[in-house]
Amino acid sequence: MIDLKGYEWSLLEGAWVTLQVALLSLGLAMLLGMLGALAKLSKLGWLRGIATVYTTVIRGIPDLVLMMLIFYGGQMLLNNSLYGMNEWLNEYMAGQNPDHDWTAYLPDYIDVSPFIAGILTIGFIFGAYMAETFRGGHHGGRRRRDGSRARLWYEQ
Repeated sequence: MIDLKGYEWSLLEGAWVTLQVALLSLGLAMLLGMLGALAKLSKLGWLRGIATVYTTVIRGIPDLVLMMLIFYGGQMLLNNSLYGMNEWLNEYMAGQNPDHDWTAYLPDYIDVSPFIAGILTIGFIFGAYMAETFRGGHHGGRRRRDGSRARLWYEQ
């Protein structure tokens, strides 16, 4: 028997967190993949363009770099956006009422959970790959169907 020196529960908790991240990111990836594939198959050029940029950029950035960008950069972007929105709201309120005191209408700081950042990152990455897979599956099924019709016509 393997002696884990009392780390059995820590390993089980780690396995549970890993399973949660895997399943939640799979759900997000399937949703993004399906939306991306539908956008790439759309007749609207701007929608195809957005989907192409998404799949190309996300698949082109190394996974670890994207994880760092989402965790650190996403947190900075979120907090700076909230600060800017608070400033705008207070300037608007001061224009309406000169006696208005500065008030934080939105949270000053939001700490992004590493768990959520991991789910988002893995979901974004595999969503881009799934978009190409779903799109290719759609085209492959149509080609196979058209090829079988042509063969039936030729054999008659």
